[in-house]
Amino acid sequence: GSPVCEDKVTNMAGTYSNCINLTGSPICGPNVTDMESTYSECHNLTGSPVCEDKVTNMAFTYTNCFNLTGQPICGPNVTTMYWAYSNCYKLTGNPACGNNVASLEGAYYNCYNLTGNPVCGSNVTSMYETYYNCSKLTGDPVCGPNVTDMASAYENCSKLTGSPVCGPNVIYMGAAYKNCSDLTGSPVCGDNVTDMSNAYYNCRNLTGSPVCGPNVTDMSETYYNCRSLTGSP
Repeated sequence: GSPVCEDKVTNMAGTYSNCINLTGSPICGPNVTDMESTYSECHNLTGSPVCEDKVTNMAFTYTNCFNLTGQPICGPNVTTMYWAYSNCYKLTGNPACGNNVASLEGAYYNCYNLTGNPVCGSNVTSMYETYYNCSKLTGDPVCGPNVTDMASAYENCSKLTGSPVCGPNVIYMGAAYKNCSDLTGSPVCGDNVTDMSNAYYNCRNLTGSPVCGPNVTDMSETYYNCRSLTGSP
């Protein structure tokens, strides 16, 4: 049958996790604050995701809910979206990120039917694999001023255009833009970056000169097949 939730419920953490035969649409009571893993592995749920205004924790909420449709949502008080929609590959529309979100790690991993522009709230610190394999996203990549981890953030986002970005506090850029073959403009690397391995792998339309921040230690295959780069290495 369908999931249930009474109005008095505040904590739905893990409530329906691994209920692989649940059907119907997900629900969330008006007073719920914690939705961590609420519907993770509920493979047969359909309909659109939900998130009421009081929710703060969406970590793993819809992980591997393969059959959810509609647009992802993020309530105004959510602080963590850690792997919230990972592998929800039937979701369409634009990604969402509220102003209070700090962790977008893996939030839209393999949501390859999302469209529109990527988003990143001003308080986000982790974008690790946030948009990995979101191959239909368009527009420019984004990176908030507090982001420290961009590893694989946009890997395989082949339709993104515009110039790559790197916030002033980014440390990890490993594979950040790997296979983003439609990006143009010049590569960037902030002063705090240590890992640039594969950062611009196969970004064959980037122009300008390659860059390397003063603290970079790993540049393995950073500019592999960046055939339009010019200038001196």
